[in-house]
Amino acid sequence: MARIAILLRDRCHPKECQWECQAYCPPVRMGQECIVEGTDGRPVISETLCIGCGICVHKCPFDAIKILNTPEADETEIVHRYGYNGFRLYRLPLPPTKGITGILGPNGTGKSTALRVLAGVEVPNLGKYDTPSTWEAVLERYRGTSLHAHFQKIANGTLRAVFKPQYVDRFSEEAGTATEFLTRSGVDADAALRSVGLERRASRPVAELSGGELQLLAIARTVATDADLYLIDEPSSYLDIVHRLEIARLLRRLGETKSVVVVEHDLALLDYLADQAHLVYGEEAAFGVISHPIAMRSAINTYLTGYLKDENVRFRTEPVRFVAHPPKLATQRNALVAFPPLEKRFPNFHLTVGAGEIAKGETIGIVGPNATGKTTFVRMLAGAEPATVGTPPAGVSVSYKPQYLKATSSASLRERLDALRGDPTFDVGVFERELVPGLHLDDLLDVGLPDLSGGELQRAAVALALARPATLYLLDEPSAYLDADERIAMAKLIRRQVERQAVGALVVDHDVYFLDLACDALMVFRAGDDGVSGSGAGPFPMRGGMNQLLKDVQVTFRRDAETLRPRINREGSVLDREQRERGEFYYEAAA
Repeated sequence: MARIAILLRDRCHPKECQWECQAYCPPVRMGQECIVEGTDGRPVISETLCIGCGICVHKCPFDAIKILNTPEADETEIVHRYGYNGFRLYRLPLPPTKGITGILGPNGTGKSTALRVLAGVEVPNLGKYDTPSTWEAVLERYRGTSLHAHFQKIANGTLRAVFKPQYVDRFSEEAGTATEFLTRSGVDADAALRSVGLERRASRPVAELSGGELQLLAIARTVATDADLYLIDEPSSYLDIVHRLEIARLLRRLGETKSVVVVEHDLALLDYLADQAHLVYGEEAAFGVISHPIAMRSAINTYLTGYLKDENVRFRTEPVRFVAHPPKLATQRNALVAFPPLEKRFPNFHLTVGAGEIAKGETIGIVGPNATGKTTFVRMLAGAEPATVGTPPAGVSVSYKPQYLKATSSASLRERLDALRGDPTFDVGVFERELVPGLHLDDLLDVGLPDLSGGELQRAAVALALARPATLYLLDEPSAYLDADERIAMAKLIRRQVERQAVGALVVDHDVYFLDLACDALMVFRAGDDGVSGSGAGPFPMRGGMNQLLKDVQVTFRRDAETLRPRINREGSVLDREQRERGEFYYEAAA
């Protein structure tokens, strides 16, 4: 194992501390220059002299230092390194000659960096961060390997690679309409828009498109571009379950003739999309190690069990287990909240929701396409949106986490927590004992809310919502911006909190794995035939609700024999045809 020292430069504020890292370092006290001041005024930690005691990690008031061991990672395998005490990436994925290869791993472990290197956008420095990177050095390093031919094409300028970026919301700054945006990229705008179902948005300004429409626009531009290698970073963000499956089918058709590499956190979607996958393990903002390629089914199962046998690496303390969700007996359900039929009329939209009931300890998922009224229904129950017809249940205490988050204060999470101490509507004890460790917020407590990433802000918002004692928790898209590990942790925590407190929760989400882990039942929302109305019904038992949703989408699921996780059947397969004939679209017996 190699010991590495990481300094999170955005958190390090040397003018606002007493240099505790240096003052308490045992080697420094013995006269060794283990921690010295760098040219930018920040500390530089010697990895050679560091003894791994971890004192500097605990003494740093800003949690800006990490001292770690890299398991089974040879220093000769470093692909790219961001400075002496900066992030480093080990190994690269191998693009297929034809087909789709997936990349799966936590945020902040180098997946996007790997895509930029494969695309030729970034020249890897091979760990030599203090000298200019050259393709000649890269070719020499990879001589005799499968990646040599790939980098040779990049160096010669003969590889045509197209890259779909992770953050598509930046496209909203583009001028002109959707058609003009695609035309500037040199693709057939009409065909590209038709391929993702955006033809009705052709004349709409890009700045006015929703997040899901921007995602579809980015995918349309990428797929319509003639290239040798397609690099797709998180294609499911902002998309509902219907559009996720449609895009999956589009990318599978592309993979029949082209080389495609996809980074994705929706495990069901990635399982359906890719033929093989590389797992990425490591430490956020510190290091990432990319595994050798693994067949898709084995890759997901390995990811869930947390043990990479070929490399003898364990990256998860407990395996993730799914259950078959047998329906609860009527005698086991104790009614908590009942809501009457509700309607909401807008100038251009009409929502109707049937009456329903939520039991104690029950988490109910809300599923369906975008723009069918899911968020409007939750807002009506939260009291943030008045109903046109019907009255939401009175006397029910509600804690609501909205869909769109924005930091309205420059305070840190710890400062926000201190301000809430003594507030009877907030349980500080639950927040500190269960939610902070459960959602891995320890390192974020002293970071200003505006400085948190989308996923970090999401975890903080869910924790703040769950820490408020309530009869009913309303969580709108809590898995947005989270990686697969974070989604799994959040799903298990929500379910545990709701069951232990014997309260209820309604969760709007599109990730099937997240819903399967978190929920006992489902409400299903559908779009009206007129395109300007939506309807909601339920709650239904998990299997019945998913059957209704998947019948509309025309896709079938089964259970994996090893992990019991849901798996999408390939269209036309024997099991797919048999389940369609029986009307069983969701988790037939494990196979």
